[in-house]
Amino acid sequence: MDPLSKKLFKELEEMQQQTGRMLRNMALTGMMPMRSGSWQPPADVYEAETEVYVYFDLAGVDRDSLDVVVDEHQVRINGRRQLPTRESIACIHQLEIEVGAFGRTVSLPAVVDVGGAVSEYRNGILVITLPKKKRRGKIHIRISPGE
Repeated sequence: MDPLSKKLFKELEEMQQQTGRMLRNMALTGMMPMRSGSWQPPADVYEAETEVYVYFDLAGVDRDSLDVVVDEHQVRINGRRQLPTRESIACIHQLEIEVGAFGRTVSLPAVVDVGGAVSEYRNGILVITLPKKKRRGKIHIRISPGE
C-alpha cells in the first residue's frame, strides 16, 4: 500500500473512532435521566468463536456494591457509585459524573452457558466472559405409535 493510501486509511480509522465516541456520548440513555433516578454505565459486547465478552465502564464503583445476574440471553448489573464528599465546596462549575444507584441490562448476541460465566473487575472495568452454549447437531428421534 502506498504512503498516501496508508495515511488516508489511518485518518478514516481515527474518524470512525471519534464518531463512535460522539454517538455513545449522545446516546438517548445518557441524555435522558431514568425515572427511577438511576443511571446506566456504558457497555461494550464482543463475540469470539467460543465466547462472548461484556465490558462495563464502572470507574469509581466499589466491587462489593456490584450485583451481576446472567441468563442465557442477557447480562444484568446493578450497583451504586458514591464519590467522596468535600465539605469545603462553595460552587459547582461542572457536573458530569453520574453517582448513586445504577442498573443496566445487555442482550447477548448468542446463547451462552451460564455455568461457565466468569468475571473480573480491574481498574474500573468489569469484564464478564461467557462461553457460548454448544449447539447440538442433528438427532434422530423415535416415533412411538399413538393410542
